[in-house]
Amino acid sequence: MKVGKLSHEDLQNLVLNKLPPLPANVLQGPGIGLDCASVRFNDGQVVLSCDPITGAASDIGRLCVHIACNDIAACGVRPSVLMLVLIAPPSCTPDQIVKIVEQASDTAKSLNVAIVGGHTEISDSVNRFVMVATAIGFTYGDSVTNPGGGLAGDTICMTKTAGIEGSVIFARDHREKLSQHLSENQLDAAAALIDSISVIEEGTLGRRMNVHAMHDATEGGILGACWEIAEACGLGCVIDLDQIPVDQLTQQICAALGVDPYRLISSGSLILVTSEPDQLIDEMAQKGILCTPIGRLTECPERLIHQLDVLQPLEPPGPDPLYKID
Repeated sequence: MKVGKLSHEDLQNLVLNKLPPLPANVLQGPGIGLDCASVRFNDGQVVLSCDPITGAASDIGRLCVHIACNDIAACGVRPSVLMLVLIAPPSCTPDQIVKIVEQASDTAKSLNVAIVGGHTEISDSVNRFVMVATAIGFTYGDSVTNPGGGLAGDTICMTKTAGIEGSVIFARDHREKLSQHLSENQLDAAAALIDSISVIEEGTLGRRMNVHAMHDATEGGILGACWEIAEACGLGCVIDLDQIPVDQLTQQICAALGVDPYRLISSGSLILVTSEPDQLIDEMAQKGILCTPIGRLTECPERLIHQLDVLQPLEPPGPDPLYKID
């Protein structure tokens, strides 16, 4: 099978169709385009998400914390606690373990999230570090933003720029290869994009603005996230490719490696679906967050990309370009 996330068809057939029925207190369970579970308790809800870091060699402690917390934020909820699993290869050193744990600890502290447990082991089942985070958030009433809540005619917006996480990983893990195309200062600046990878602020703002749906853009990039949010909403969409902002450094990195920036893993960008895009964009701008309208949901079930007056199909996300670079 191909490296990366399962295709949506395989995920449905090999995993989702095999799971047991959900009890009544589970308000949201697993599904295509659904990154979080929501479980009712008393008069509130607990929101949970679990994510691994397998495609990066550097900064996995920081990335793992951010990625798991971003999923909670995409429900409009602030993450509260984390549990971490770190599996290290036999070739690792104590200093490497300490570095990863310190990365995770510093990042969690910056987000005001507690690390409350987990598991650490050395295993010959892996040849490099694998880290998995489970993030948990708490909320009351029915205040979780449903990723499938978008309506036909709603505008699809995105925050920040495409390919943020991919740019960080490439700049850190493929520096030597990229040094033929970018300067040391440019590579440092690309690696520093990790500082903008959290979407907690825009996620909580999105809930206050009553956006209809949100989705964190991870593997499969901006286009993959748009397909997934349309799938969760049971609608079609038209995405204007020329409106998707791409940082100049990301453009240069992707050009050097032959990678599509619109399909590159894009944690740091949040997809928001709203009937009031102008108000959302203004509110984001007041927080210093770039927010750009890039398309719309449609009653017609087709999912399309619009570029230079040409419409072409928007395909479901496949293996991320991240895994194609040795």
